[in-house]
Amino acid sequence: MTCGENHESLILAIEAVAAAGDNKLTARLTDYLMGEVDGIPKELVAKSIKLPNEMQSSLMIIHSYLIVKSLLRRNETLRAARMLTRVMGNISRFPAHVVPILTSTVVVCSKAGLKAAAHRAAVMLMQPEYRQKIDAKYKKKIELFVRRTDKVDDVEESRPPCPHCSYPVPETILACDNCKSTIPYCIVTGRHIVDSDFAQCPSCNFPAYYSELKKLLALNEMCPMCSSPLNDTIPGDASAYLNSSKSNHEQMPMKSS
Repeated sequence: MTCGENHESLILAIEAVAAAGDNKLTARLTDYLMGEVDGIPKELVAKSIKLPNEMQSSLMIIHSYLIVKSLLRRNETLRAARMLTRVMGNISRFPAHVVPILTSTVVVCSKAGLKAAAHRAAVMLMQPEYRQKIDAKYKKKIELFVRRTDKVDDVEESRPPCPHCSYPVPETILACDNCKSTIPYCIVTGRHIVDSDFAQCPSCNFPAYYSELKKLLALNEMCPMCSSPLNDTIPGDASAYLNSSKSNHEQMPMKSS
């Protein structure tokens, strides 16, 4: 499949993987996009052509959704809540999973102290097309959230420096207001990358915080993007990666809730 040939089919494949919510399918799709399944690099990669925006955006939002489970397993509740909030802002990508995703958002965001985000998700769930599909176990809690009238603001995110210009950017925002650059995301946490703690998966080359990859290695976990071992992970050069991304696979920002 070439760049111009069947672009719509690639988008459809990515959307189907999003609906399935299956890590193995995501890894296989990533392999395909990078030319690892049939041994033939896709034309986009071989010719250093930037991936279409829709494709990058879809892959990003799928990945943000899929890493929630692993974040919760490692007791990183706030980070999981941030990812669910990101997914909530793109809920139309998951038409078959709207109710469970929004329900998880209410529960996890509430636990993480993101009451405003939990309230937004609860209000969405009260729409007629979703209300009757809510699990009875959570329905009362969700209804209570909707009835709350007290105004609450969620705790602000930390603001690590933009790897392009060092301007402080909220950690889950993937575009810099100062230099207007897109910032790639860490495949372990979904946060934007920083130049002081950078590495790439030795197999799929997607970026991450070096410290986060080492944490996964210590837990005997695999790359969350391609499911490959992380034994050969070493600190990387964020500037070199960013320069390469500008002409190749630059990751695209996604809509926030």
